[in-house]
Amino acid sequence: MSNDADLTHGVDEPLDWARDPHMSPVDTIMWRGDTDRRMRGTICMLEIYDCDPDWDRLVAAHEWASRMAPRFRQRVVDSPFGTGTPSWAVDPDFDLHYHLRRVRLGGDGSMRELLTTCEQLAMTALDAARPPWEGYLFEGLPDGKAAYFLKAHHALTDGLGAIIGLAQLHSPTREHNPKKPQPPSPDPVNITTLDILERQVAEEIRRVPHRIDLTLKGIRALAHPREALSTALRYGRSVPRVAGLVSPPGSPLLANRSVSWRFGAFEVPFADLKAAATAARSSVNDVYLAGLIGGFRYYHEKMNCPVEAIPVAIPISVRRPEDPAGGNRIAVGRLAGPVGIADPFERVLTIREQVRQARHEPAVDIFNTLGSVMAWLPGSVLMRFSGATSQNDLQASNVPGIPWDTYVAGAKVERMFPFGPLPGCAMMATMITHNGVACLGINSDGAAVTDQELWAECLVAGFNEVLALAADDNRPPGQLKRVV
Repeated sequence: MSNDADLTHGVDEPLDWARDPHMSPVDTIMWRGDTDRRMRGTICMLEIYDCDPDWDRLVAAHEWASRMAPRFRQRVVDSPFGTGTPSWAVDPDFDLHYHLRRVRLGGDGSMRELLTTCEQLAMTALDAARPPWEGYLFEGLPDGKAAYFLKAHHALTDGLGAIIGLAQLHSPTREHNPKKPQPPSPDPVNITTLDILERQVAEEIRRVPHRIDLTLKGIRALAHPREALSTALRYGRSVPRVAGLVSPPGSPLLANRSVSWRFGAFEVPFADLKAAATAARSSVNDVYLAGLIGGFRYYHEKMNCPVEAIPVAIPISVRRPEDPAGGNRIAVGRLAGPVGIADPFERVLTIREQVRQARHEPAVDIFNTLGSVMAWLPGSVLMRFSGATSQNDLQASNVPGIPWDTYVAGAKVERMFPFGPLPGCAMMATMITHNGVACLGINSDGAAVTDQELWAECLVAGFNEVLALAADDNRPPGQLKRVV
């Protein structure tokens, strides 16, 4: 990952980010999710600035970013039957005036007021006829601060791809950099439905040799029937676990689902998370998950509905160094969140072993493997299948952030709070570490988590008991802070 200081080489070329001319099968599944509004794939980022950015510079920065990353000028062009993988094409009617908005925050200007407004924006569908993103500058925050809310469709990128893009489009200095490359505006592209169909047929023809090769490998494997049978059985046993067909039952307390999103923001020094991970001989991600599960334990106890485990899904990055940035390069890991384990150390170790097993499941990448077939399913059929395998109580992701100071149009980015969608789950938790601070964004279904204030208190308590694992005579316990 590079920063804006690297964009001074004088070559007026766009970034090598999200350059694929059409969606991958996994991107397509994300896009088709909007067939069911409960599976809508809107991802969001809320940045807190130390001051109001200069509006004219902000507009210019967006115009420049749309040339550096032309994906932000591209709309989705689908086949007439809504099957196969759609294409990306530069919108001949691209209008930055539509995508970038300036808002003065109402009410008391508090973080709670800001999050409520962002919830409402996030729940509003993106215009499928335009490039699928919108940006909002919020002015009028206390202490002269401002905020920027970016909402985009998950088909654009996964979390890591988004950070790679933002790291290159944000600036390392408050001052304007006149040496940035200035690629020309991309030419508009008109793609017909016939063009889409021709490309899709050509792709299927190109896949024939690969499928023949897999068939021949299967035939050759018959020469070693015992080894082939063992491999097939391991894979076959893994498929139900990866598909979520053998997950623990969902909590009755969190059973209801709706189309109502509720945001919460929390932060903790990354050094405290890292110290707790070292003390527990685990990873930061294990500690993060244990803190979340601890919050669920307290919440269920307070609501007089104790459970032993809840179904949890985590993304597993399958992004390789040679993969293009942008797009989605993720698989799904399944956990039985150990809500019934009260001891935080035991909970961390239990999660550590579950994560290790999930990452090494033989069928972990099955949805990427089957993606080329699933992309041909009509949206309604695809969502019926997805809904049957995505009824998790918690989905949680942890994305490395930007480890240096970043600026936008003269304003310093103090915090970055991510908010993922709710694809059939009760809660989506996402954490990004921005320059030494772990920023946690919680999106919960209002019908599943009915007492938001109590949940926030329980999450703080659950995290703090895990952070306390690192406490000793020389180090006070870390504290998760709710941002309100």
